[in-house]
Amino acid sequence: MKKIRSRRLTLKMRLSLLLFVIAIPLTGMVLEILKMIGDYSDSYNGIMSNLKIANEYNITFKEDMEYSMYRVMIGLIDASEFENGDILEGSTEYATVLKNPNNMINSARYAFGSTIERIPGTDSDIKIRGILSCLDTLETAVNRMIENSARPGTYDENVSIWENDIKGLCSMMQEYITQYTYYELAHMEELQKQMDSQVRKNIELFVALLIGILILGFGLSTTITKSVTIPINSLQKTAERLGHGDLEARAEMYSLEEINVLARTFNQMSNEIAELMEKTRQEQKNLREAELKLLQAQINPHFLYNTLDSIVWMAEGGNSRQVVEMTTDLSDFFRTVLSGGNDYITIAEEECHIRSYLKIQKIRYEDILDYTIDIEPAIENQFILKMILQPIVENALYHGIKNKRGGGKISIQGYAVDNGILLKVEDNGTGMTDEALAELRKKLQGQENHLNSGKNSFGMYNVAQRLRMYYGSRADITITSSKGIGTCVSIRLGQLEDTDYKNL
Repeated sequence: MKKIRSRRLTLKMRLSLLLFVIAIPLTGMVLEILKMIGDYSDSYNGIMSNLKIANEYNITFKEDMEYSMYRVMIGLIDASEFENGDILEGSTEYATVLKNPNNMINSARYAFGSTIERIPGTDSDIKIRGILSCLDTLETAVNRMIENSARPGTYDENVSIWENDIKGLCSMMQEYITQYTYYELAHMEELQKQMDSQVRKNIELFVALLIGILILGFGLSTTITKSVTIPINSLQKTAERLGHGDLEARAEMYSLEEINVLARTFNQMSNEIAELMEKTRQEQKNLREAELKLLQAQINPHFLYNTLDSIVWMAEGGNSRQVVEMTTDLSDFFRTVLSGGNDYITIAEEECHIRSYLKIQKIRYEDILDYTIDIEPAIENQFILKMILQPIVENALYHGIKNKRGGGKISIQGYAVDNGILLKVEDNGTGMTDEALAELRKKLQGQENHLNSGKNSFGMYNVAQRLRMYYGSRADITITSSKGIGTCVSIRLGQLEDTDYKNL
């Protein structure tokens, strides 16, 4: 039963268990640390906010209040103007602003009574209540002085109010604010001590918990690692045996289902590899035969003989310029055929190759052959598989143009398309029937082995086969044709991969 349960425990489940054992305690530790830091931060920010408010009034309130009421006392301003807010004395840039005393009192009452956070019963709370009491008394004194200022003969009374009430209450408020600041700072110091004590306790707890997690996690990770590495090492050794030619090598099954999937797939691969090797040998043999026939088709003895005969004929006729031109074209043609043994050449080189071929044929079939080559300059330096156009052009000449009365024209185009290049060879020759076109398409798709078929379609078939071999799904060849109208062959080439450049 234990063995069965072990087999049901997959690698994903084991890793999840390891994550559960490690992640949950560590997450709890992190959350506790964050909570502790957050609580301290909130308390610290609250104290700092309270101190900021208290310091603002400790600095400016007493001075602004005493100055405004002093101006009222000596009768230099009309106190009724305070109903509109602050009073501006003077009209220059050095004018003095007299603060509205009632607005100052209301602002202070709101700040100390509502804005500042406090804990009832604490020393700080007592000082805040003292400040609020002073504000209430101060408001009574201010209102009485403002009322007296509107009546004559109240100067002495206002002096007494300013000296005894207003100045005294402002000084008392300032003293209360100073004491409040002291208690808040003391509270902050106490908070810091509590934080230090709590941090020390938590560190001891966290270290002990971390040691336990590490021990448990190490044990679980070692077990899981062995349950993975032992089967993988065994699979690696089996793969090495297979790589050294031991086709009988088979992987063992273990407790992990994921490893068993790999083992079953490996064993299936081992069973199929012999067939694949045999198939590969056969394909290589076919490839060599195809390349040999391609070379024979491209270096057509009749083409070479006819070209040489034309050169001799032109030489005897005294056409030295045409002799030089045809000889140069023939040299360029075979230079591209050889290409130093490379499989890939630039589009410019392919264009030069096909132009040399057509110039030679133009001299031989001057009355029936016309051609145009239009290659987009932007793609001329890109590499493609060599000699993919010449067999198609040759097919267009011999099976399209040559059999048409009055001759015809071959048009070659090349331009960039999405993620690749498009090459087109189009003629206005005799064209093909629907049946012949369908047969040719089947050949080009490689549905049958046509290596030993006639020469009529071998060149195009060989191009299609080479495109599949070198480009795979990144290349495609399509043909459209109408009897009596002409034929168009389009070759779409994708971008070369890094491995393709080894033959450049």
